[in-house]
Amino acid sequence: MRKTTATALLATALLLAGCSGSGDGDKAAVPEQPDSSIAPKSSSLTADLVLPIEGYIFSESELGLMTNAMSSLAKRCMKRSGFDYRPDETQSPDIGVMDRRYGIANSRTAEGYGYHFPTPKAGESATRTLGEAGRVALAGKPLADGSFDPDGGCIGEAKRRLAGKEAEFGPDKVARELNMESYVRSKKDPRVLSVFRTWSSCMAAKGYRYASPMEAIDDPQFGAEKTSPAEISTARADVECKEKTGLVRAWFDVESEWQRTEIEKKAEELARIKRHKTDQLKRAAAEMGESR
Repeated sequence: MRKTTATALLATALLLAGCSGSGDGDKAAVPEQPDSSIAPKSSSLTADLVLPIEGYIFSESELGLMTNAMSSLAKRCMKRSGFDYRPDETQSPDIGVMDRRYGIANSRTAEGYGYHFPTPKAGESATRTLGEAGRVALAGKPLADGSFDPDGGCIGEAKRRLAGKEAEFGPDKVARELNMESYVRSKKDPRVLSVFRTWSSCMAAKGYRYASPMEAIDDPQFGAEKTSPAEISTARADVECKEKTGLVRAWFDVESEWQRTEIEKKAEELARIKRHKTDQLKRAAAEMGESR
């Protein structure tokens, strides 16, 4: 499975993987997370980087708690409707999205997978075994385009329980958009463009010609299902040049600066967003029998 920068960024906007800070900028407390077996922090250039916006958007571990609580609630709801529902067993690879925010930044994954993400471990699909009536109970009636309503059925009920009355489930739209906008703006900043040129020169010296890290990770020749030796060698050179030029830290600093400014402008609104995030996590923890 390969993810382009656009796909990875969308995932970042929704999940913002990596450790979640308290929202106080670079000095935010970072809870200890289990290290990834696929992408250990020791091999990542983003290991110690925490964006200011992260305190307002769910981290991977927090998203995991929300997902588990939603599955638990949906399972009970389905049981009331007469269905034996078991959530999908597919396991996503234990790799952080922050690891790809500035292109590939982990030497271990570059060596093993190039620009691809490890393929999730497939399990039995719960929705496939439910039948039509069960799928409607789980996700509501299909929409006009044939897809299921994300707010329908037992899943919709579970999300409303966790979000609270008249509230949005998961990360707030304002925080997600700020996270997305900061990335888009920062990659056009003169300071970031300058380090892109330095990185590009480093890559050229190794025999690879790309103007930016996004060009490398989005190269069509690396779009095949399987990773090629050429892709792996390019990805390794990419990470090496990022480390040599300090690209990741430079880009992170520029983006963090912009985020801090915007967070100050929206302080009252983001304080509300953080309270809502905390409330959702408390409800999820209560559902799972945890304390927060």
